[in-house]
Amino acid sequence: MDGGAPELARRMAARLGAAVHLSSPVRRIVQNATDVEVASDAFAVRARRVIVATPPVLAGRILFDPPLPAAHSHLRQRLVPGAIIRVHTQYAEPFWRGQKLSGQTLAPRSPVPITIDQTPRSGEPGVLSSYAFGAGAVRLGRLDPQERRDVWLDALAERFGPEARRPTAYLETDWSEQPWSLGGMVAHFPPGALTNYGSALREPVGRIHWASTESATLMHGLMEGAVRSGERAAREVLTAN
Repeated sequence: MDGGAPELARRMAARLGAAVHLSSPVRRIVQNATDVEVASDAFAVRARRVIVATPPVLAGRILFDPPLPAAHSHLRQRLVPGAIIRVHTQYAEPFWRGQKLSGQTLAPRSPVPITIDQTPRSGEPGVLSSYAFGAGAVRLGRLDPQERRDVWLDALAERFGPEARRPTAYLETDWSEQPWSLGGMVAHFPPGALTNYGSALREPVGRIHWASTESATLMHGLMEGAVRSGERAAREVLTAN
């Protein structure tokens, strides 16, 4: 889709209109036998049921009253999001296509292991999306911005030639520094987390239901997994008494 993942959110928000409240992170969820109150710093709303659709690590920062069962609390303390840095580099055109290259690469020993062609359907400008993961992302994150940019563009040039070093725009996102993600996709389950607490990924707590890509049974960690988990949570709410 032209516009990328943000376009999905924009179109959904347009249909929901005034029901969407921005810059209002949920701080507290209070439930009783008949309804649920969801409170931010600015206002509170009441509903019969609520779906918490955040990474588990962020759900762990919400105050629940009454407190969540121990299995839910333990799971949210243990589910560690991935360390990922993504860079979009923009060029006047997707020059790699002229070399009969797809733009999609995998180089496990490179500091930037993965690249993807994300050029819009119009064919211009050319856009490469590239990623660093895990320990490599942590090491790159410790560099000063200019040094990191140089290392990144050198890694792209190894695949696509010297033109890759001269983007017209360079946009970098370190998901570990984003306060509303605290890391990237494909969260890490340490030993014992699933066997001891796995049921808490999807098990409702009273009137509280859970949706996130981390709770998906297929395509875990990816956008499709997030959609699947949302559909499952919606079915739970629609069929609940």
